[in-house]
Amino acid sequence: MTRPTRLISIAACLLVPVAALAEPDAPPTVAPDIERSAAMAHQLTATPSAGAEGRSVLLTMAVQGHASSQYLLGIMHLEGSEVPLDRAEAIKWLSRAAAQRHEGAHTHLAGMAEHGDVAAHLALGLIARDIAGNSMAAARHLRAAAAAGNPQGLLALGALYSTGSAVERDGAEATGLFRSAAEAAMTAVLDARQGATAGILGPGSGGWLDEAVLRTRSADASSPGDDSSRPELFARYWVGLMLLAGAGTAADAPRGLAHHRTAAERGFALAEFSLGLLYERGHGVPRNPELARQWFARAAEHGHPLAAARASAAERM
Repeated sequence: MTRPTRLISIAACLLVPVAALAEPDAPPTVAPDIERSAAMAHQLTATPSAGAEGRSVLLTMAVQGHASSQYLLGIMHLEGSEVPLDRAEAIKWLSRAAAQRHEGAHTHLAGMAEHGDVAAHLALGLIARDIAGNSMAAARHLRAAAAAGNPQGLLALGALYSTGSAVERDGAEATGLFRSAAEAAMTAVLDARQGATAGILGPGSGGWLDEAVLRTRSADASSPGDDSSRPELFARYWVGLMLLAGAGTAADAPRGLAHHRTAAERGFALAEFSLGLLYERGHGVPRNPELARQWFARAAEHGHPLAAARASAAERM
């Protein structure tokens, strides 16, 4: 069997639907057969002659959750070897590998953070918080990301102050960080709105985005009032949209959807409306007109002016 044929055979055995390849909901458990196939694929892709077929196999392995493939793909993007030089993509894949305790990936991220790489600080902070359970390391790295104005770092550090994890609980500090996160993410989305948001939410999403901007700026101009969670929900909404759109960062649909879902499940109309649009179009989630209608209906109940008409249209689909 020739090299390209073997590569294609391995890829075919592991292929999943295209939407799942691009945007997995969560890192799946790696089965032993995938480990064996990954080892074969790494041998076959070790030389530049592997070409496009080798890169396809490597990407398939990485998306399936194979840490060594994620690490290799990250290094390739970092060096521009056989794939485009793309630091954001590199850190995304290195982060996924490090989250599975791949030592090489963690070492690379740590070295990048030592040289002031904000995205590496963010990745290490989130891993320390969510995977390693090291709240002190999480606070240190997230402070570095937040100090550089990174929206995800601001949001995550705000959550630490809101809960009192690794830092003394401080509601006012949390609110300030949440508002800064929303503003920074909103700016990134508006800068990228021509292609990015339309690609996610479809043509004619300008009215929806304008409504989101108006509501955010109105909220920022007023005090939080009795609902101290509102700044956090605005932050989760905009950071989620930034990640879904890949605005100013590598697109990360699973994380963007998680932020949107968190805000939507707490009754936040903007996020409810966005989830409806995502289910309507099948972006990052399976297309589901009934779920789209339900989220539109919830958004309408919570005062979103564009949601009622969309819910009626979804009901007729």
